[in-house]
Formats: sequence, C-alpha cells, structure tokens
Amino acid sequence: MITLEQKNEVALERVLFPVVQTEPKDLFQSSGTVFGSQMSSAIYAPTLNKVLHFGGKHYKLVDNETLIMPIYHRLLGMFGNDGFEVKTVNEDDRRFWIQFILHDKAIQVANKDVVKTMIEVQNSYDGTMKHSLGLSYYRQVCSNGLMAWSKESSVSKKHFDGLQPELEYALNQLDKIDEQLRKFRTLTERRVTALEVEEITKKIREHSGLSFPKKLIDLAAEGIGTEADIVDAHVTAWHVYNSFNGLLNHDERIGLSMELKEKIDRRVLETISEELVLN
Repeated sequence: MITLEQKNEVALERVLFPVVQTEPKDLFQSSGTVFGSQMSSAIYAPTLNKVLHFGGKHYKLVDNETLIMPIYHRLLGMFGNDGFEVKTVNEDDRRFWIQFILHDKAIQVANKDVVKTMIEVQNSYDGTMKHSLGLSYYRQVCSNGLMAWSKESSVSKKHFDGLQPELEYALNQLDKIDEQLRKFRTLTERRVTALEVEEITKKIREHSGLSFPKKLIDLAAEGIGTEADIVDAHVTAWHVYNSFNGLLNHDERIGLSMELKEKIDRRVLETISEELVLN
C-alpha cells in the first residue's frame, strides 16, 4: 500500500522539475536569432527541453523548489508525515497550484460534511501570476477545493522582488477558524426553496463576461438535490454553492485555468449571497 508520505512526494514531483533562467542567445546559439530588450531572459526547463517564458531584464525567477520546500519541511515539523496531504495542479509546466490539506484542522460544517483547512501556494514561470500563499478550504465529502475563499488571507509577491510569501501569516490565521466556521454556517443554516434556486440559476445565467459555462448551469442546478442527499439534509445555500463548485472542480468540459475557475467560483458565491440576503 502506498503511504500518504509517498503520495505527497509523487504530487510534488509534478511541479519540482529543474528550471533555469538564462539568456535567450544561450539557447539559440546556432540560429543567429536576435532578441529584443523585453525578451532579454528565458525561463527554460532542461529535462523537458522546453522554453517556458521570455522575460525582460527585471524578471526574476522564483522556482517551485525554492518556494515550496521550506513550507513543506515546516509543515512536516508541525504536523508530521501523516498530518497533511499534498495536491498539485500543473498547467503546461508554467502555472502551478500546490495545496497542503491539513488533516487536524477540520471543520464540521454540517452532518457528515467536513471541511479541512489547507495552505495553498501559487506560482508561475511565465509571469502571469504573482507567487502567493494563503489559506483556503477543502470539502472532504466530494474532494472539492472551495475556491471562493482562496484569496481571503493570501500574501502575494511580485516576481522581480524574489521574496517568499510569509508562511507565518497564514499559520497565524489557523487560530481564526471559528470565524470561518461562522461564514460556512451562514450558508448551511439558510434553507432554500425551489423558487429561490430558480432565481439564483437565472441570475448566474444572466452574468456577462467571465461567467459559469452556460451549457452546464442546468446540470449544476439539477445537482443541488443530490448535494443535499449526500449528507442527509434539507437543501441549503451551502448545497447550492457546492453543486456549482463541484462542476468547476471536476468536470472535464470546463477547460479553464485554475485562476479563472477561482474567479467564477467567487462570483457564484456572491450571487447566492446577494439573492438570499446573506451577511
């Protein structure tokens, strides 16, 4: 049987491949290609033989190993090998999400419905995201990251400053779980009628610009009852949110980046809160 420690190591391997910052001319010596000042450095993965990004002279690479491993070892010291699970997302070897799900920092939101606190680290090699670290939450019953809350307590850093996000800040937030539980309870205690579900679905459908995929809105609405059945409960705002969230997490037809999924997830939660007048 594979241990949790081994699973964590496999997850980390997906994002810890070697990467270097070099001058483009060093990669294209035989071609005679000339590069402009905005392409004065290249981010290159030698084991993949893959150029990941061209950047200007102020761009400073912060590789995943430098960013993640001090956090990983700190959590090992605090919680042990079995105290947390690592999940990683690798988008085209350029954009990364690393999630440390803490087993003993769990919140019982409702009957049979447990949410675990997780520390989430983001990084990119193409300059499209600042590297950041913050608290987020993971719904155990259906393996969903609750993306709408992922930005609430994050610390971000620009790529050219080379500084690591402050892990201490996120760890201090672990003592404030009771406040987050109150927010979850606001959703779980608000029962929702079929008419209210229709109105929420209508509002989500009317969103313009960045919005939930239109073809899957009805599927999300149909799944609300199933959400409630999973935990033997009446339909609540919590189940409405998680039905949409579940599709964003798992449906392969949603070909969006994690960053866009987070924004959509947050917008869905905002719509539910506004329609049901939740504080």
